[in-house]
Amino acid sequence: MNIIDHGEWEAYKPDNYPIKLPSHIVFARRVSDGRDWYLFQRRELASTGTVKMLLRKTDQGLVVITTTHDASELFPADSRLIEVSGVDAGHETFRLNLVDLKKKRFTPPPSVKDRPDMMKLIIEELGLDEKKLRAKFDAIVKGNGRQHG
Repeated sequence: MNIIDHGEWEAYKPDNYPIKLPSHIVFARRVSDGRDWYLFQRRELASTGTVKMLLRKTDQGLVVITTTHDASELFPADSRLIEVSGVDAGHETFRLNLVDLKKKRFTPPPSVKDRPDMMKLIIEELGLDEKKLRAKFDAIVKGNGRQHG
């Protein structure tokens, strides 16, 4: 498997906006050199023999959010774009995987049971009593159930 890192991309409005295009069209450019997405995609990502992936930064690292063979299906604003060769047809399995670009390695995301319970983190942060909140929540759910039942 080979990974080509095409860099980070951002949305922008061109100085010389094309006259024939509607004013609501959104453009993207590569952060490192200002290369326009539409030109880049047509000239450099035409091959359907590779998988194009958009990545987003998270607390855990870079995560695959989209995979496709057809670059025209992508819009990379606020993402990092990579191109991967040597991937079988099951490229969708890479979605939500963490990516280490230096080691050229994909790892599955942590399982749900290994993730912290977001409600517990919020309750702790706010200094609230979890048992009282859960009891109130259960009472509300039961009360709504009777109204609709």
